[in-house]
Amino acid sequence: AMLALLARRAPPSCAATRAWTAVAQCAGTGRARSRGFATEAAAQTSTTAAPEGAGGAGVGGLVAAACRTVFSVAVAGATAVVVENTLNDLVLWNICKSHAMPIIDTHPRLQLSLGAPFKSEAWWNSSVTAKGRGNLVSCIFLLDGARASADVQVVMVRKPGATKGVLAAYVPNLFYNLVMPGAYKVVRMEAILPHEREAGLPGRVNLLPEVVASPEGQAGAS
Repeated sequence: AMLALLARRAPPSCAATRAWTAVAQCAGTGRARSRGFATEAAAQTSTTAAPEGAGGAGVGGLVAAACRTVFSVAVAGATAVVVENTLNDLVLWNICKSHAMPIIDTHPRLQLSLGAPFKSEAWWNSSVTAKGRGNLVSCIFLLDGARASADVQVVMVRKPGATKGVLAAYVPNLFYNLVMPGAYKVVRMEAILPHEREAGLPGRVNLLPEVVASPEGQAGAS
C-alpha cells in the first residue's frame, strides 16, 4: 500500500516511479492470490467435511427410527396381551354365571339366608383365575340378596380333549372360550353365608345338588 501511494505522488516520467509502481502491483496481486487460495481451501474443506457430517446424521436417524419402531411394537404387544386377558376374564365370568345362577335362584338355603331376588355384582368386582392353560378356572363373585350378601365361588374344569390339536399351544384361550363355552363342567360351587356357624359366624355351604344313591345302588353295594 505504501509503495502504491509513493508511486501516485511521484511524476509519471520518472523511471524509478514506474519501477515502484510495478513492484506495488505485483505485491497486490500476490496478496489477492493468497487470499483467494485461502478462501478456496476453506471452501474445499467445508465441502469435504459436509458429507461426513451428513453420513453421521443419517446413521443416527436410522438408529433412532429403529428404536422408535421397536418401542411401538413392544407397546402394541403388551396392550394386546392386556386386552386379551381382560376379555378372557369377562368371558369366563359369564360362563361361571351361566352355570351358577340357575342353581342359585332355586337354592332354599340361599333364599332363607340372603332373601330373594338375587343379583350378582359386576364382573370387575369379581375374581377370575385360570390355571393349566385355562383347563381349571376359579371364579368368585358377590351375590346380593334382599337381606344380605354372600361370596359365591365356582370351580370349573374343561372337558378332556376340548383343546386338542397342533395349534392348541398357540391359540389363545379366549378363542376356545368364545367358540366352546359349554366345554366347562362345574366341579365345586360354594357360598359363604352369614350365621351358618356358632356365635353367628359365617360358614361355607355347598350349593351343588347332592347325589343321593338309589336303593338299587345301595343294595348292590351291600
